[in-house]
Amino acid sequence: MSQIHLSDDKEIRRSDRILGGSMVFVAVRCTVQYVILPFVLPLFGLSNAVSVVLSTILEVFALGMIIYNLVRLWGTNWRWRYLALSVVMAGLIGTFLYFDIRHWLGLS
Repeated sequence: MSQIHLSDDKEIRRSDRILGGSMVFVAVRCTVQYVILPFVLPLFGLSNAVSVVLSTILEVFALGMIIYNLVRLWGTNWRWRYLALSVVMAGLIGTFLYFDIRHWLGLS
């Protein structure tokens, strides 16, 4: 993969745009996963199984977005900072995904 050579201003704007979009996605995902799923779905009488399915879908999508953003940011100065953040976040999301899969399999 070739390095992208952009001027400093263009690179900064591109990096900010990518990170800004990522932060919006993280905010929406966390709101859905930690507020709507555990508190709002039971008010409508939806079971825990629906919550686990939606949570698993969000977690898989989040892992995919982390990989996508790493690829997009690799040609910028943000790559190492985002890589460090991504490793931590992927670890947390992976842990949640592990417990959701255990729940699906009836092991929890």
